[in-house]
Amino acid sequence: MTSTSPFRLLVLAAATCVLASGASAQQKPTLTPDDYGQWETLGQATLAPDGLWLAVGISRVNDEAELRIHRTDSDSVVVVPFGRSPQFSEDGAWLAYAIGISPDERDALQERREPVRNDMGLLNLRTGEQETIEDISSFSFSGDGRHLALRRYAPEEQESAGADAIVRSLASGASISFGNVGALAWQDEGYLLAMTVDAEDRVGNGVRLYDPESGRISSLDTDDAEYRQLSWREEAADLVVLKTYTDDEHEDTAHVALAWRNLDEGDGEALVLDPRESPTRLPGQRVVEHRSPSWSEDGSILFLGYQERIPVPEDEDAGGEEGDEAEGDEERGDAEGEGDEEGEGEEGNAGDDEEEERAGVEIWHTLDVDPVPQQRVRERLLRQRNQIGAWHLADGRFLMLGGDRADQTTLLEGGGHVLNRDETPYDVDAMFNQQFYDLYAADTGSGAESLVRERITLAAQGSPEGRYVVWFEGEDWWSHDLSSGETRNITADLGGTFVNLDLTPTRQQMPAFGLAGWTEDDEAVLINDRWDVWEVQADGSGGRRLTRGAEDEVRYRAMQPDREAEAFDPGEPIYYSTYGQWTKEAGFSRARLGQDLESLIWDDASYGSFGGALRKARDADVFVFRRERFDDSPDYFATGPDLDDASQVTRTNPFQDDYAWGRTELVEYENEWGRRLQGALTYPADYEPGRQYPMIVYHYELLSQGLHQYQVPDPTRYYNQQIWTHDGYFVFRPDIVYRDRRPGQSNVETLRPAVAAVLETGLIDPDRIGLIGHSWGGYQTTFFVTQDNLFASAVAGAPLTNLMSMYLSFYWNSGGTDARIFEISQGRMQVPWWEDWDSYFNNSPVHHIENLDTPLLMMFGTEDGAVEFNQGVEFYNAARRAGKHMVLLVYEGENHGLAEEPNQLDYQNRILEWFGHYLKGDPAPDWITKGVPYLQQKDGPRTRRKVVS
Repeated sequence: MTSTSPFRLLVLAAATCVLASGASAQQKPTLTPDDYGQWETLGQATLAPDGLWLAVGISRVNDEAELRIHRTDSDSVVVVPFGRSPQFSEDGAWLAYAIGISPDERDALQERREPVRNDMGLLNLRTGEQETIEDISSFSFSGDGRHLALRRYAPEEQESAGADAIVRSLASGASISFGNVGALAWQDEGYLLAMTVDAEDRVGNGVRLYDPESGRISSLDTDDAEYRQLSWREEAADLVVLKTYTDDEHEDTAHVALAWRNLDEGDGEALVLDPRESPTRLPGQRVVEHRSPSWSEDGSILFLGYQERIPVPEDEDAGGEEGDEAEGDEERGDAEGEGDEEGEGEEGNAGDDEEEERAGVEIWHTLDVDPVPQQRVRERLLRQRNQIGAWHLADGRFLMLGGDRADQTTLLEGGGHVLNRDETPYDVDAMFNQQFYDLYAADTGSGAESLVRERITLAAQGSPEGRYVVWFEGEDWWSHDLSSGETRNITADLGGTFVNLDLTPTRQQMPAFGLAGWTEDDEAVLINDRWDVWEVQADGSGGRRLTRGAEDEVRYRAMQPDREAEAFDPGEPIYYSTYGQWTKEAGFSRARLGQDLESLIWDDASYGSFGGALRKARDADVFVFRRERFDDSPDYFATGPDLDDASQVTRTNPFQDDYAWGRTELVEYENEWGRRLQGALTYPADYEPGRQYPMIVYHYELLSQGLHQYQVPDPTRYYNQQIWTHDGYFVFRPDIVYRDRRPGQSNVETLRPAVAAVLETGLIDPDRIGLIGHSWGGYQTTFFVTQDNLFASAVAGAPLTNLMSMYLSFYWNSGGTDARIFEISQGRMQVPWWEDWDSYFNNSPVHHIENLDTPLLMMFGTEDGAVEFNQGVEFYNAARRAGKHMVLLVYEGENHGLAEEPNQLDYQNRILEWFGHYLKGDPAPDWITKGVPYLQQKDGPRTRRKVVS
């Protein structure tokens, strides 16, 4: 990479100014808690179709928020307090957005048990005129951009979901109102509006169609039922909706599917799929509402979700005929109350009226493939599991495409095939190992099913045109041609490294670097290897490397700036994000397929936006990206296709210049088995050359890529490194890598040389270094301080402390067993502890408690669903028995991360106090030196409220 962008020159110039005026820079104050509240976080951005406007969400540490609507070619901006959810009209002339309320107003309404409701704002981008409409729950523009539909809130006392709705002409301002509207859906790229009616007692329920061009309102269907899941076909006037029905034999709700075609030609053609009238088409099944209906590309097939119906449970007492039941009741009465007629009668009547109370028991069996806690967590998903069926509108056929074995079904683009995933053959092995599955393809025209591949583990993906299925297996990518039935290894002969060995390298199936997309007509798939992007022919006929990142260890990733493009146009240039592995420089390049790369931006900064790195306006050559550095708050920039002469659109945190600020640099080191690594070192905000400072080491796994990450000083993010730098600390974030069955030992073997490399700079006082981490980083912290006295103090949030007992627990948030995490995931232990006692023992912090000489602060929530709270209890009791100095902070009701603001602030403050005492010599409060009696704690812990500035 040889290009130097204008951004690089600006950064160098700024650095020169800082060096030239270092003395004056040091006169700036550091941040205090009173300063935090004003700090802004840059949110997601929405770009207008014409590229002229960018709507950006902004939130502040003090809980204030706003929507900023920027002109991309000038400094013009409109600010809407508590605005969010922006939507541009198709022509870019209008912007609608929700308007919320402040957290204080929300709390006050909730305290009074009054409803919390949003307003809606409407901005005319041509004239600048703004309007606020009160009490709007949802809104949407028509597909042609000429009308706006708004739906109000349903009355609080009303059981039905119906609410008033308004449709407004954006040109004239004229509007029309509708009552009891349950849902609204505009025709794709059109002007027709479909709506369901959901009234009290279902009076007048149905489906209506409104044509705002002619003013015509037509009723498509009406019934004593609820209507759900309105869905238009793309670029057509075809509509589908589901209508509910129930019966006495089943406890679930089933649906009739109603479809209309060509609604732009009058009332259109109406079609009905009613399982009650044709039970042979869906024997024992029901159409479900939790899979949205979808259309085939040509409109000939509707795809619906179906599942087996749930019968009403039989009465457990109904074991014989009526006479036998009466006789049994009489015998029970005699036995229970003989000789007391009054008591008999009362007891007998009560027994008839009351249902037998169920025992509060769960049955856990060792043969359970999915443990009961996992089934409990997934109850909703299990109840909603369904298959895909194809309703052929021409002849009325309904093909159940899921078969008997499909655990998951996926409809491919175009609607020609459905992929069925069968995990059953591997379920037992997957109790503690990787989940494999067999993949089948079902033809939606004939219903015929064929085997694609056995024993796959990573997700299979379909091509944009639906011709191919691709998946990663072993160390290569494979494709299956659904038209010919041929399966091929498409990367074996290319020479790239497509398996990611740094991502938990003990999995039975290695992870890949992923796909970048497809070229048009399913000709080729773009595949990532470690450094480069490859264009690989899907038919297996060959491939070529499109980028040259391996030579300089620069990572290239193809991007699709056009959100609506389904594939890359071979005739247009492809944009790539670029990232230097060892320099952390980043930027963008561009090239047509097979041509040399052109570097557009290459800068010592971080780039990213919109869930990708680059976004193009739909109807204009306007590109937007986000740029940030540790010392430069994130902002959006607008530019043209060459990405030159970019103009800054947003300006977040301009007041940062009023404060002292730190900087970051890379530290190189090798771990104890010779692996080259890096860490990100952040300087104190008030750094003065010639002094030695205390340092906090924050670690997890790979963190040096965050060198340029801007950090807002938010105390509710309790591991806030920006706040630490303003409290006079260096902060070091090293990369940690691992060897099999040595997770804790690998961390020690990597962390020691990492810290040594920092100490060689002479910037750090070696006697004033602290270690901190959370979850896996908390485990590493707890283990390290039982192995080495390098650190003066340590803080461990929610750590694993006993790998053996942890192995035998559950990840309660998901219900899965922790054994799988240890054997095939982050634990990297590969086998259960009884097969390798030494490795589990050697890497468990609690088993080395006698070596703990570093003061340790540990934090847990009592409802931690990731790391069992008892992991903290075990270590606390061991430390207490061994006479070690440790404090355990227990936050009642909290999960793996603290969610309640008072708890977040309390923990953040205690971290500062802990390190302040052990690394800076600050006086220690009683909770550090001798503990606090329970009754004194019960009066209420200290919390520092978030300061509003």
